Amino acid sequence: MNKPQAIWLFAGGPMQASAAQSIVALGYKLIVTDLNPECVCAPYADAFLAFDTFDVESNQAAANDLAQRYEIRAVVTLAADCHHTVAVISQQLGLHGISPDISRACRQKNLTRDILTKAGIPQPKFKCVQSLTEAQAFLSELGGQGVIKATDNSASRGFAKLNAVSELTESVFHAAVAAGTTGHALVEEALIPRDDCISELSVETVWFNGEMYWLNWVDRLFAPDLKFFPALAGYKEEKLNWGVEVGHINPAQHPVAVKDEVHAQIKAAGLALGMGQQAGGHVLKADIMLTEAGPMIIEMTPRLSGGWDSSATTPARGADFQGGIIELALGKPLDLALWHRHFEFQNANLYAAIVASISPDAKDCVGRQFALGSDFSREQALQVSLSNLKEKKHVL
Repeated sequence: MNKPQAIWLFAGGPMQASAAQSIVALGYKLIVTDLNPECVCAPYADAFLAFDTFDVESNQAAANDLAQRYEIRAVVTLAADCHHTVAVISQQLGLHGISPDISRACRQKNLTRDILTKAGIPQPKFKCVQSLTEAQAFLSELGGQGVIKATDNSASRGFAKLNAVSELTESVFHAAVAAGTTGHALVEEALIPRDDCISELSVETVWFNGEMYWLNWVDRLFAPDLKFFPALAGYKEEKLNWGVEVGHINPAQHPVAVKDEVHAQIKAAGLALGMGQQAGGHVLKADIMLTEAGPMIIEMTPRLSGGWDSSATTPARGADFQGGIIELALGKPLDLALWHRHFEFQNANLYAAIVASISPDAKDCVGRQFALGSDFSREQALQVSLSNLKEKKHVL
């Protein structure tokens, strides 16, 4: 008896809704893991697992039962940080997937720093710390200025910028530890962003049989970047936390020389992580800060961008990265037909922008609402997005 073919999607929130719909439209049964049984993707699911997407053991146990009921063809996550669970489950089921070792190295930011430092790729000074005393001592070595963050979380959870050792209090330290799962925190040298341009970028690349191909980059907007856009004047009168992202503009706009530097650095970092030995197709995203000393990698992760990048602004410009990653997860080759279907922008000259509503006391990027705008002018795309935000025309 033939079992129905299925694709297992990890995380079923709003940014995964289009992927869930695509999986169903392709004729596959949909399995969803998400802690919230009322998540956006739940109505599309043929099988739903109300587990934490980071709970490897529970999902591994469920995999054996699911494999009896379905012919699982692929395990994927899109715009979510549970890529390590996906890698482990893919390996368990004998499916195409990235090495769990690479995924773990990307998930644990201190491991990423270790690998890139040993490869000679510029990195901030850093130390993985287990106690407040150890954290304060290292911050002193940095001259009292730095940042503290969770070892394995995103959206600026547990993040704090520190201008003096006295600011590294017990509550700040424990917030960073509590935001992760390792019992450690990461203290780093504070990178000094360039102030003459938007300094933070997200870059998506796809690797196929060890070769890297550039997909896209976006400019990530933070409070200091508001000065570049009259359209955002008065966007927020309140002081915004330094680490809370305001939105982004797709695509990024920087000189070719900057793009070449970023391209070379991401390729070197991917090779150091082991992407050159991975068969088939895989995505690798890098967050970059442009500093006076050149581009610096903030973090790397084997998934598509969140923040409504891969799920809103990229589709607005006529590409379907999520659909492409689903096909690669099924083991399909990255040929010209797949590239043109999914990774080529049909509206390459269009700008798409996301602007978020942010509480003035927000300390991280959780709980924001977003609005989308697009136009052939960057400024106008932001203006449309801001107008939609004021009118509460939020993306899903």
